[in-house]
Amino acid sequence: MRSTVEMDSNTATRLRKLADARRISVEELLVAHVPGLFGEEAAANVSDEEKVRTFEEWVSGFPHDTPPLSDVAVSRASIYQDR
Repeated sequence: MRSTVEMDSNTATRLRKLADARRISVEELLVAHVPGLFGEEAAANVSDEEKVRTFEEWVSGFPHDTPPLSDVAVSRASIYQDR
């Protein structure tokens, strides 16, 4: 059974392009990227290689020139400064 989902046309186009680039359906793309959408059994049908590849593509979308946080920024004292 097919259903229609309403979304912005730009979003639909981007989903189709991403799925086409991976040579999978939009549904398979959503199963790989939206946890709990189709249940555990559907997520189990996605290969480990596909999961790794999609994760690496997701990570590569983040900027690489962001400086790391300082030791002070991640210290316990700065996290719980109100205590």
